[in-house]
Amino acid sequence: MKIAGVVILYHPNLELLLTNIQTYVSGLKQLYVYDNSETKIPGIEEALIKISPTIQYKYFNVNEGIAKRLNEAMDQAMINQYDYLLTMDQDSSFKESDFEKYKTLIQSSAHHHVAQFGVNCQPDFTQPKEQPEEALTLITSGSVLNLSLAKNIGPFNEALFIDFVDAEFSYRVIQNGYINLMFSNIVLNHALGTLVEGRGLGNFKKSMRIIHVPIRVFYIVRNGLYLMFKTKGLTPIMKKDVIRCIKIIKNDLIYNPQLFSVYKNVFAGIYAFLINRMGKK
Repeated sequence: MKIAGVVILYHPNLELLLTNIQTYVSGLKQLYVYDNSETKIPGIEEALIKISPTIQYKYFNVNEGIAKRLNEAMDQAMINQYDYLLTMDQDSSFKESDFEKYKTLIQSSAHHHVAQFGVNCQPDFTQPKEQPEEALTLITSGSVLNLSLAKNIGPFNEALFIDFVDAEFSYRVIQNGYINLMFSNIVLNHALGTLVEGRGLGNFKKSMRIIHVPIRVFYIVRNGLYLMFKTKGLTPIMKKDVIRCIKIIKNDLIYNPQLFSVYKNVFAGIYAFLINRMGKK
């Protein structure tokens, strides 16, 4: 199986990054590590090479977003004649031996109209099943792109910069007549945000809530509105999914300790959408 991988960094915890990479790097022919951080961690390149000589580290000294790095990785993988590309976040990892199992499942399920494969990043909400299922969207982390079809779908949308990049690509997979296939029995260890304790407005009981850094609220709002109102060909189900994704900021609007910055970014996101200012904030 000719498969490469890419993991995109932004000020990672080096020790955690190395631990995560070791859960899948041995199953790849090559791993591209693309660093969007504004400052480089001393010794990171040497530490990565020590894990595996297949790792190719590249530092950009500027954050140009996830979409651009994904496109660069796809281009590089195609130049090197790989058939598949695994895309990972810096804080994601596989359980022991799961990546090899994942590759086997891909090979047994691969057919001409599956454009990307994905795994289960929310086992509390998605019940693991033995049979693969078609999915509306797959998250970037843990997805494997079929490069022979990806070129027909087109590049990731760099105007979005970060949030909804994976969703928008997944919608285009379907619009082009291809399939997003998820293996829910492969569970990815993946951080969706920061957990804080909050009291419910209805029952007043305390529970853990997922919140985001305020700048993420900007991208979620702006990009969600962009997909809803400026993207052609979205079906009602896709639009409903976009609304669901925008709603994840509701906890930020109530429980985020940086409320002023959160609301400032909500309005900034709406304004950026109205004046059609895309890319990096």
